[in-house]
Amino acid sequence: MANYDKTPALGKIISIENNQISMQQLFMFLLAFVALYVFPAYYFPLIDMDEGAYAAVSREMVLTGSWLTTMLNGEPFFHKPALMYWTQSVGLLIFGEERFAYRFPSLLAFAFWLFASYNFTKKYFDIHTAWTFLWISLFAVGVLISLKAAIPDAWLILFISLGIYKAYEFVIEQDDKALMWAFVWTGFGILAKGPIALVVVAGSLFFYLLAERNWKILFKSILFWKGWLLLMLVVLPWYLLQVFLFGQKFIDEFFGVHNIGRFMNAMESHDGSVFYYVFDLMFLTLPFLPILFKSMLPWFKDSKAPSVNRMLLIWFLLVFVFFTIAATKLPHYLMYGVPPVLIMMAYYFQNMNIKWGLGATLIGFSVFLAALPQLIEIAAKDEKDPYHFATLSEAAQYTPNGYYIWAALMLLFGIILLVVKWDKLSQLFVAGTISATTFTFALFAYAVNLQQEPIIGAANFVKENNLTVVTCCIEMPSFNVEAQQLTPMREPKAGEFAFGKRHELEEHFSEVEWLYINRGVAVVKIIKE
Repeated sequence: MANYDKTPALGKIISIENNQISMQQLFMFLLAFVALYVFPAYYFPLIDMDEGAYAAVSREMVLTGSWLTTMLNGEPFFHKPALMYWTQSVGLLIFGEERFAYRFPSLLAFAFWLFASYNFTKKYFDIHTAWTFLWISLFAVGVLISLKAAIPDAWLILFISLGIYKAYEFVIEQDDKALMWAFVWTGFGILAKGPIALVVVAGSLFFYLLAERNWKILFKSILFWKGWLLLMLVVLPWYLLQVFLFGQKFIDEFFGVHNIGRFMNAMESHDGSVFYYVFDLMFLTLPFLPILFKSMLPWFKDSKAPSVNRMLLIWFLLVFVFFTIAATKLPHYLMYGVPPVLIMMAYYFQNMNIKWGLGATLIGFSVFLAALPQLIEIAAKDEKDPYHFATLSEAAQYTPNGYYIWAALMLLFGIILLVVKWDKLSQLFVAGTISATTFTFALFAYAVNLQQEPIIGAANFVKENNLTVVTCCIEMPSFNVEAQQLTPMREPKAGEFAFGKRHELEEHFSEVEWLYINRGVAVVKIIKE
């Protein structure tokens, strides 16, 4: 289907011939997967707040043997349902207390998602689109962040995708088994992160059938009692158990605060304008901005496109509009609607002329990367919180080794893509490779240095000196995981050791012994309350 000209050796290697992926191509893809996902998942420390909190809950689940409740430092933790914690607990039982144990389940979900999405794309489009989709997905910044992190998003994206894939299969093939599986996968999505899975899967199918005026299938889907029964069998046991154990407290916090509350109110100052997710989509699909821009217009306007295009469009628009209306805005929320975007980028890429776009994107990205440490320091001058000021005011000092070399390499490859006339699949591969490696080993490593390095240092100090500590005045739950102990969040008493923000420890206690200080955090012994 694709028409490549002036194909260099790289283009010949990664281009599909005879509608088959060769063993060499499969090996290349697996090698990139290991380098960009498996190795960073093993090497990089957990990032607070989310990764640290979820890992700490899973660790506590294993330590206490309390498999049906989610606790953090002995207190109920109702942020997310149990599925992710169960999978991370399995990772701990297999790999021990390694960072990789907490991220392994997300990598597994990511691999399943790639496989399922590849098969769906191959079935309803063609193998060239499916193959291009794999590479775009592997290199896109949003996927790099969300689908290897120790958070439930990889599982949610997997189950939302499986649910919609099966729902569309049901519509096309009139196979009730496909609809039953759509309900089952939706149920697992609800068990992974909450009701949002039902909103996306059921909403996408509903609006698609409404747009198609397929009333018969619409009413059959709504009244399909076997599917609803299967969904409830997956979902209700754990949810009802939490209501039985914790009563109104679980309902108020899980549903009231972390679901309805996040929709109605901007939690933790995570708000934004109506254009928030427009810019977020561009960030999540980096470095493929020209492919994104050239895909969106025909996708929206193509009235003669196959029905699968419309199903995918409704899926994306539902997520985009839903979270634009929602008060709380976070970048990874849009990832629930990014899979159809990646598929359609791959589809329209086949007949696209990208010219200089990828090269220009790399150049712009490299300039931003080089200027970022100084921009952070400038922004930190107005920071009133002493902890954040201590963390960010000397940001340029904490760039990882090779940071500016990576930025220079990205600039160099951007210029090369402007000058050299490679075929477009080679351009996609080169731009994706340099962008993904730079993002991982320069930008992500920099974020780790800035925020997590003091936390890791404090945890290592506590572990090396066999101290039992209390967490005070800070929420960095990765400290528990790194220190390999539970650290109750409360006011420490005289004679106890505490970990917290340096300035708050100074303000809260009249006399302390400073044992460890690094930027804005400290480990202290309380001498006098």
